[in-house]
Amino acid sequence: MKTRGIKNGILNKAVKNKPLSPRQLARNKAISKASFVVERTFDGQQRWFGGKILRYQGLAKAHAWHILLAVAYNLRRLPRLYVESLLPNIW
Repeated sequence: MKTRGIKNGILNKAVKNKPLSPRQLARNKAISKASFVVERTFDGQQRWFGGKILRYQGLAKAHAWHILLAVAYNLRRLPRLYVESLLPNIW
C-alpha cells in the first residue's frame, strides 16, 4: 500500500486488558468520519436490496449487479433528497 500511496484506513481495535492509546483513539476518530459516509451507503444497499449476496458469476455480471444496486439505492433516496432540498436548512 505504501508504494502505491494508499493510506491504511482500518480502525484499531482494543483487546482484553489492553485499551487503545490516546493516539490510536484520535486516529480512529479521524478515520471513522470519512468511512461512516461510505459504510452507510453499503449498509443501506444490504438492508434494502440484499446487496451482501452476489447472485452472479463473472466479472461483467457482478459489475452490472453493483451498478443496478447503486441506481436502486439512489432512486430509493431521491424523494427524501428532493424534499430536503426544498426545505430551508433548520439544523
